[in-house]
Order: sequence, then C-alpha cells, then structure tokens
Amino acid sequence: MYESRKNGMSRNRMADDEKAVMEGFLCPICKADLGTPDQLVTHFQNEHSEDQDLLKSFKDLLGIAKKKILKEDGSSSLTFGKPKEIYQWEPQEIGASTSHLKSFEEARSARLQRLFVPTNQLIIRLDKLLDNMPTDPLKKKAHEQNVVPWLDGDAVPRCPNCTRSFHVARRQHHCRLCGSIMCDDCSLFLPLSTAMKMLDKATEEVRKHSEMTLRVCSHCLSLLEGREKMKESRRCKPLICQLYEKLVECREQADEHAAMYIKMCNSLSDGETIYSLNDAQALRMTIVKLAESIDGISGKILNLDGGPEGGSAAGRLQKSVRMATTAYLRTQLLRLPSLLSETDYKYAQFRRRQQIQAKIQEEKTRESKLKSPVGRPELNASPQHRIAAPASTNDIQDVSVGQGWVPEKKKFFDVDDPLLLQMNILRNYIQEARAAHKYDEVVSLEANLQELKDEYWKQQQERDEMASKEESYTSGSDTTTTLESTERDEGSQSNNSDNI
Repeated sequence: MYESRKNGMSRNRMADDEKAVMEGFLCPICKADLGTPDQLVTHFQNEHSEDQDLLKSFKDLLGIAKKKILKEDGSSSLTFGKPKEIYQWEPQEIGASTSHLKSFEEARSARLQRLFVPTNQLIIRLDKLLDNMPTDPLKKKAHEQNVVPWLDGDAVPRCPNCTRSFHVARRQHHCRLCGSIMCDDCSLFLPLSTAMKMLDKATEEVRKHSEMTLRVCSHCLSLLEGREKMKESRRCKPLICQLYEKLVECREQADEHAAMYIKMCNSLSDGETIYSLNDAQALRMTIVKLAESIDGISGKILNLDGGPEGGSAAGRLQKSVRMATTAYLRTQLLRLPSLLSETDYKYAQFRRRQQIQAKIQEEKTRESKLKSPVGRPELNASPQHRIAAPASTNDIQDVSVGQGWVPEKKKFFDVDDPLLLQMNILRNYIQEARAAHKYDEVVSLEANLQELKDEYWKQQQERDEMASKEESYTSGSDTTTTLESTERDEGSQSNNSDNI
C-alpha cells in the first residue's frame, strides 16, 4: 500500500516536471542548456550525429529562431514554409472628429502680433527718421530726439544687456529706434543705405546717405533683419517650383517646335518647296535637345531631398512629375515622323510636278470645252432661261495687330541703292527668323526677297539697255562727223586741183 502510494507520487512529480516551461538554448533530445547557439549546434553534431534528418530540421528551426530574435524575419510567427494568412479587416466608419484649426489660428495670430506690431512700429519710426534727415551731427541728434523720445539716463544705472554699470569710461548710448539705453559694446550701427533699401527708397537718396549710420540696439536690429529675411523668403521660390517652371517652359517650346516640325514634314513628304530639308533637320535636332533637357530636369526633381523614398507628400509629387514627364516624352516627342532622304525628297518633288502638270492640262481642257458653243448649251438658250453666274466676291477679313514675330535686332547697312538696302535687311530678318525657328516667317520673307531680286534684275537690265543705246548713239554720231570731215577734205582737194 505504501509502495503504490509512493509510486503514484513519483509519477505525479514527473508529470509536473514535463509540464514545467524550460527556457534557453536547449538540446531537443537531452534537454541540456548550452548557453549559446554555436555551442548548441556543436553539441548536437557531436552527441547526436546519427540523426542527420533531425539535425537538418534542427538547423532550419534554429535559423528561423535566430532571425526572429534578431528581427530579421518580418513574419509574426514561425510558419515553417506555410503561406501567411492575411486577415481582411472590415471597413470602418469615421467616428467623431474635432477640428483644432480655430485654436491654432488664434495661437498663431497672437504670436504673430507679438512679432509684427513692434516691427511695424520700428519701420514707421525709421521712415520718420530718414525723412529730411540733416547731415549736421547736432541737427541730426535733435532730429532723432524729436522723432523718438529718449529714456532718462538717471533712471538706468546699468546696461540692460550686459548688466555692467555706467561710469566715466563706460558712457550711455540711446537706440535711435526705441530710445532705450545701452553701453557702447552692446550697441550696433545700421547704415542708412541699408535702412533706405529696407524702406524701398529711391537710389538717389541711398547714394546721398551712403556714409551715415544709426546707432541701434540688438533687439531692434534683430527684428528688422527678421523682416528682411521673411521678405527674401517670400520672393525666393522653392527649388522644386523653379525646376518645374523651367520644365513647363521647355515643354511649351517643344510643343511649338513639334507642331512646326510635323507641318514641315508633311509639306516635304508632299514634294512642296515651301520649306527646306536642312531647316527641318535643324528643327528636329532642337527638339531632341529639348527632350534631353526635359528628361534631365524631371530627373533632378525626382532626386530632390534624397528621392521619393519615405512615402511623404513631396515624394509622391516628385514621382508623379517624373512619371508624367516620361509619358509625355514617350507619346509626344519620341514618336515624331522621320524626314525623307535627299533621294526620296527629289522623287516627291518630281511626282508633285507631274501632278501639277496634269492638273494644268485638265484645266486647259475644261476651259476649251467651256469656250466652245457645243460644250456650253446655255449660250444657245433664250435670254430669260440663262442663269446669271454669281459674281465672285472676296471675303475681306479684318486684320488686327497680333503677337506676331518681330526681329530682335536691327542692323543698318550703308548702301545707296534702296533695293539693295531692303534686300540686306530681309536677309538679316531671315537669319533671325531661322534661328528662332519661325519657318512660316522665313517662307514669306524669302518670297519678298525673291520679288526684290526680280525687280532689281529688271532695273539692271533696263540700265544696261539704256547704256547700250547711248553707246550706239554716240558711236553713230562719231561716224557721221568723220564722214562729213572726209567729204569736206575731198571737196577742198578737188577745188584746189581745178584751180591748179
């Protein structure tokens, strides 16, 4: 009876030991605590090397445990290769919300009032001080005391900044903007030229008071400098805004050049001679350079402040700008039609000439049929049945001054002939228009230049004809005079012979 009770107690103690939780680097077979992972692996390889499969699974388990301890594994539990189940949370409704905007605005306005009110008072006083300030030191001091009342020196025995007492060697000085007292070491000097710039005064007044200064305290000067920094920050745009404005400007230029390039390419493909193939190639190179600039600017925007990493609003904006720019380059600029080669362009011109000649022949045939009475039965009809042809009226459009292209530079040529002067001016305009990629203006200017060349050629021909006529007339008159002189000589000789 006693032995059976003893055996039961021992079995209960063993069950309690098995239920006890053991911690540490324990061997899964002998339950020995080795202290470190390396000692545990070495112990398992030396003592339990016969179970290779168990050793392999133990290494895998130990590796997962190490990752879990060192936070290298992102999983929340040891899944042993099983896919992690993702719980789909139900959509939650927005509960009660509280807006703190009003309290924030009140706190912000109170803080700004503490800064802006003293600064505005200093600006008003500074404006009064600079208004008709005399150059004489005594009159200048009286003017400053009249604008800003000074504190009594007997009421301030020490400097408010450095707390050193005033005596014969350390004199009292007054701030010209607030009237407070300070020592010479704590006082600062504000040049009147800087003060004029703060008030946006005229340049002449700045030069007039360029060497004069105002003694001020550090508090007043810090308020004025803070105001200038705020003005500068408002005028200065962030770097991303500057880059984006440049990007938009390049895109507008690229769109304008691309539209002109497509127009020129279609015209050259039809064999027209309005535009030049070299101009189209130069325009295409300009578009390629603009595309490179756009890509580079968008890359700079993407890499601002370390790139879009972190998921901030600025990072998302940079990434969106880059994606939009890439899509624009891929869809708009990289899909432009290619130009014809020299051989293809000459063949297109030949084909167009044939088409024009065919149309001219067709028009001539139609006119000959209309002129003949057989082809025009309305001529044989009675007058009351004849249909009156409507008179062709040209619609006159109102012409208004627009924002057309105007040459930037005007050159003056020392030429006496007005036609040559106009031709030189037009050549200069054509060069500037081609440099500005205004090829429509180039076409019209070249047409005007050709008309001037034709007119100049006609005048030259007329001058040459007049000169040739004058030469022939003078040569004919010379021959008649020589013949008359010869006849006179022969007549005189005959008379002399008769007399003899």
